[in-house]
Amino acid sequence: MRPVGLAVVLFLSVSSTQAATLTIRAQGVQADRNMVYAGICDTSFDEATCPYKDRGQATAGTVELRIRNVKPGTYAIAVFHDVNGNGKLDRSFIGLPNEPYGFSNDVGRRGPPNFEAARILVKEPTTTVVIPIR
Repeated sequence: MRPVGLAVVLFLSVSSTQAATLTIRAQGVQADRNMVYAGICDTSFDEATCPYKDRGQATAGTVELRIRNVKPGTYAIAVFHDVNGNGKLDRSFIGLPNEPYGFSNDVGRRGPPNFEAARILVKEPTTTVVIPIR
């Protein structure tokens, strides 16, 4: 194969690599302090099963997080506003969240979130998900 032909083959194989940009819009942020965190999870809401994570500065209203190079597929998303700035979702003594949170498809409002019900499809080139946090 001539060098030019090889370069074209290499370019085409690299450019066909699948990757999407996932935009998460966390709506309902109450305060302009600390951070909003997101976990993009593939098998459960356990942090160890979230191959993509992001965080952004909290601003009242909507915080937009943009995660690039996400492998297309199905994921469930968990978001929370770390109001006190300790880097984790604080919980009450019975395990209920003490800080604003939300899940994709707005699941988990009347009990523990159902991972399967929270699944969304991420596809190329971009996918946008709106998650209310309360």
